Amino acid sequence: MIARNGGSIIIQRYGRLLINALRITKEVVIGHKNTNFFLRRLHTAGSKQKPTVYIRPLLFVTSLSLFSSKESKQESPKTTKMADETVKTLSETIQHADQLFDENNFQEAYDLLQKYPAQETYDIKWRLARVTFSLSKPAPSPRKEELVREAFRYSEEALKLNDGDFAAHKWYSILLDAKSSLEGIKERVTQLETVKQHMQRAVELNPNDPTSWYILGHFYYGLADLPWYQRKIVSTIFATPPTGTYEQALECFEKAEATQPSFYSMNHLMLAKTYQALKQAEKAKEFMTLAANVAVLNEDDKQCKEEATKLLKKM
Repeated sequence: MIARNGGSIIIQRYGRLLINALRITKEVVIGHKNTNFFLRRLHTAGSKQKPTVYIRPLLFVTSLSLFSSKESKQESPKTTKMADETVKTLSETIQHADQLFDENNFQEAYDLLQKYPAQETYDIKWRLARVTFSLSKPAPSPRKEELVREAFRYSEEALKLNDGDFAAHKWYSILLDAKSSLEGIKERVTQLETVKQHMQRAVELNPNDPTSWYILGHFYYGLADLPWYQRKIVSTIFATPPTGTYEQALECFEKAEATQPSFYSMNHLMLAKTYQALKQAEKAKEFMTLAANVAVLNEDDKQCKEEATKLLKKM
């Protein structure tokens, strides 16, 4: 009887130890890189006192396990371990930043990227450009202008680090146009050809990115819809001015939608406006209705809904 009860006590105690050890292992894998921290927690796992550590869960799970086969071998060089940990930390950082961005938590994503120790990293730079530009949209002046210029600096640095990736060209083109617009219509027109070149390069490097098609379509639409006085400025600056038509714009917007349906509310709005310009009333109303009924999750959705609702009443 005593032996049986004693055995039960031992099983219960080691059962709790195993459960606590598994829980701590999970915490370490997700939130900690410090092996000594893990050992201390594991050593105290069997005690009645249960220290709690808050770990924010990640939506994405990194493919680089903390306890990988390379790191578990004691004979692995220390420098290799450190390099692996750096890569893993970058992977976790950008995955978490992308999650926050997709959830429209732009300030949190910005803060996370700013904390990454190796700031001169391409994947950090272009994401900083993206999220800083998103932060600028609802910001009042002069903070808006400051954020646009900051975002442009990140895009410049990203392009210098890697001009062979579509994201560098995409965000450079977007932010060059945004920055030049702050400096007046003449500067914006002067940069049109450079903006176009980087947009086209982004599409060439990744034809499956819907946003690249959208911004190229928006460029063509802007040229086709240019007021007469701006056309005059374009003609004085360029011997052969850049051109764009509603047909070219429509092709880009349709490719964007075909690549990823409903990826962006503003694409629905631009499809509606382009169909309207091409006198295709039924298609214009179809996409204008979609744009007017968008669920507002960010500043772009808000702008899209407001403009589409006004235009829909006139159709």
